[in-house]
Amino acid sequence: MRSLIFEISQSINTIYSGWILWNLFLAFVPMLLSFRLFRRKAVFSLWFVPACVVTAAIGAFGLHSRIPRIFGSLSLTWQNIQAGDRGTVLQLVWLGIVVAIALGVSLWLFRRSYASKIWLWWGSLAVFIAFLPNAPYVLTDIIHLIRGTSFGVTSIWMIALVLIPLHLCAILLGFEAYVLSLLNINYFLKDKDLTHLILPAELALHALSAFGIYLGRFIRLNSWDILVDPTSIIAITLNTLTSRRPVAVIGLTFVILTVFYWLMKQVTLGLKLRIRYARSGIDILT
Repeated sequence: MRSLIFEISQSINTIYSGWILWNLFLAFVPMLLSFRLFRRKAVFSLWFVPACVVTAAIGAFGLHSRIPRIFGSLSLTWQNIQAGDRGTVLQLVWLGIVVAIALGVSLWLFRRSYASKIWLWWGSLAVFIAFLPNAPYVLTDIIHLIRGTSFGVTSIWMIALVLIPLHLCAILLGFEAYVLSLLNINYFLKDKDLTHLILPAELALHALSAFGIYLGRFIRLNSWDILVDPTSIIAITLNTLTSRRPVAVIGLTFVILTVFYWLMKQVTLGLKLRIRYARSGIDILT
């Protein structure tokens, strides 16, 4: 039994090496923000705080495997500073300016209650949009399973009974976070009598997410690069949107997101209706 557990643990660590928890954490962040932004009444329910705690724990475990990479990046940054690299120095200066502005805005917001709500809402919305592509991004993480199992080291039963189900669960959880985020936006727009904007908002967010997935998977950028290195983001965006192949990949990703979202949306709403029927004592088969 111990050898079996050890083999499973080794296979999971070899193929996933912590990414599965970290990517799920990044997927859950916009979902939790969507409840805070668009469904505030649900924020105060008993499940929201435990959900935040669980998400933080997932992020902590996922970050643990990335500590060597973080220290390596910090070491490289320090070496570039010592070598007099102007680009690195400018990035640090820009990051310092962003932090100073954030602190200044925070202090100003605490003095004005109404203004604080407005600025905090719009700031949270910007963070939500920046992190939203991380939720459907898990669809592309199939590459980890393909790479990890292509060497023939992992046994067939391990792939079929452990790794594939684990991978599918991670994909479903991450994409469900995306679906719930957009459903919360739908709820918000409907509550504001803006039902006609639901479909355009969904399509626009699918397009932004498809673009974000391309930047993350192929260019290897992160959501926080928008603040850390905005000039590179702008240059890469212009280069991407003027090239045929990236636009084709983004277009295909947009179609996949739209189809998968519609399917998962129907499943999610169906489960919600089924739960409501069960609570009301209605037999769905009658």
